[in-house]
Amino acid sequence: MTQSGPNKFLEGEEVVASIVKTLPNKPGVYRMLDDSGNVLYVGKAKNLRNRVSSYSRVSGHSLRIGRMISATRDMNFFITETELEALLLEQNLIKKYNPRYNVLLKDDKSFPQIAITRNKQFPQVTKYRGKKVDGVKYFGPYASATAVNNAINYIQKIFQLRNCRDSNFYGRSRACLLHFINKCSAPCVGKISEQEYLRTVDEAENFLLGKHTEIKDSLQNDMLKASKSLDFERAAFYRDRIELIAKIQSSQNINNLNVKDADVIGLFKLGNEVCIQVFFIRSYENRGNHAFFPKTGGGADEIEIVENFIAQFYSTKIPAKEILISSSLRSNEVLLNFLTERRKSKVIIRSPSKGRVKDLIKTAEKNAKEALERKIAMKASQQSLFEEVETWLKIEKKIKKIEVYDNSHIQGSFPIGCLVAINSEGYSKSDYRKYNIKDSSINPKDDLAIMGHVFERRFGKIKNENIDDFLKNLPDLIVIDGGRNQMNVASAILKKYKIEIPILAIAKGEKRNEGREDFYFQDRIYNFPTSSSLLFFFQRIRDEVHRFAIGAHRQKRSIGINKSELDEVYGIGPKKKKELLQHFGSAREVGKASLKDLLGVKGISKNSAEIIFNHFNS
Repeated sequence: MTQSGPNKFLEGEEVVASIVKTLPNKPGVYRMLDDSGNVLYVGKAKNLRNRVSSYSRVSGHSLRIGRMISATRDMNFFITETELEALLLEQNLIKKYNPRYNVLLKDDKSFPQIAITRNKQFPQVTKYRGKKVDGVKYFGPYASATAVNNAINYIQKIFQLRNCRDSNFYGRSRACLLHFINKCSAPCVGKISEQEYLRTVDEAENFLLGKHTEIKDSLQNDMLKASKSLDFERAAFYRDRIELIAKIQSSQNINNLNVKDADVIGLFKLGNEVCIQVFFIRSYENRGNHAFFPKTGGGADEIEIVENFIAQFYSTKIPAKEILISSSLRSNEVLLNFLTERRKSKVIIRSPSKGRVKDLIKTAEKNAKEALERKIAMKASQQSLFEEVETWLKIEKKIKKIEVYDNSHIQGSFPIGCLVAINSEGYSKSDYRKYNIKDSSINPKDDLAIMGHVFERRFGKIKNENIDDFLKNLPDLIVIDGGRNQMNVASAILKKYKIEIPILAIAKGEKRNEGREDFYFQDRIYNFPTSSSLLFFFQRIRDEVHRFAIGAHRQKRSIGINKSELDEVYGIGPKKKKELLQHFGSAREVGKASLKDLLGVKGISKNSAEIIFNHFNS
């Protein structure tokens, strides 16, 4: 049920006072609107009348709330059955409207996990992001991809589980390099039995669950048995695994704290700037930490910031069993219900006053302080560089955002175009883009054609998008990794759509070995002394887009190389593909097979055999 304020000519407290009497004593969500209908603030309430009536008082508000009330010209409401429903609706509306006076968590980062594919005959260990799949076991979250990669590296060293793609696994006739460096037991070529391999999978899962002592005891017994039977090579293998587990355990254990499964939240606030550090502890181990910089809505207090952070952060993530924070919350009960609903089991919010767990929270707060100070310093430095660029290029418009473009391919293979964005706070990863070049009319070796195609896709969207949204996301300066020709191509596309953005092109000059570059801007060529801060700045952002483009190209190339020709056969799904690869060894051998040979494969009907045969022999 939605209700609205009756008189848009009223202002501030008058608007609230005129509405309060019509509100029920029920839970719900309210929105405060300005004179243009923009949402200023979204709030929830256990009792709408009581909560909204607090805004009708002239005094007793913080500066932030006072400004919000003064700007209010209308309000609307939505009645809910429970306070939990109100909380969920509030979070959805905050994400939708990004209100000026709300605490906003802009970083909607997903965290990677380790996945063990129990739904396969020989399970694979791999890094995973995304929706969970039945038959797969997940361990995490980890704070970064690096942390996951390190953990998988340990799993491979200790338990020698495979991490290769199925197309590689089922198509092999001999063991890969990982087997020879003792990081894979090579189940693909029968170097280990299925039963023994599944046993190591069990051990790996127990390791990820923190059962290090049990695993070491089991390995100790295996080592003694091998030693008694005079199999000293095998005994040495078990010894090395025990030592590696002990080393990992000592480096990852959080000072033997009695904290098994928890997210530790530490906050540091400086003026209206705030940083929140989250430590992920799973199975008594620190799985990394991540810094968040939510907007405070003009100066919310620390408790309100933490409450809103918890609600927004866990709206897309599964919480740990415990949430450790420095002080008690106002909305503790409704947040607990919300977290319990997300996890499907009981969640505890704890704020210890002393002890080693309190010290852990203080460590998170210290990390938050250091991260915020670094960000503020970087922001000041970045803004100073932007001002230098404005002066040097004689650009009147203030630079707030720069986009940098580059292409990558190998002799025309797997071409890709990329852009990275940088603003006053640093690299804006959410604005990074990859452009796969699929247009058959484009010569993949033609860098100019690729650059034109990328700019057409980036700026040609002006035809289809809301003009205001499109213009809002435009950069104030474009930087191209290339020379004058690339700059001319890009300029032609902008001119086509009547978009005016200055373009700077960077090309390696004659003295490239000395760190010098040629800068093309309008009709001139510029050079900087090797000690220039602007030279370092442009080289740094050029290197960033180059790194991003190379990474995107390698990923595309890897997918292309690992793709089997069987993927192109109509009607052949993963199950039939697996049977074919197990029977013949490779897609090449499938292509050589006769119709009779194909009919001899389990699960391949006469119709499927004819389709496969015709595909390879047409």
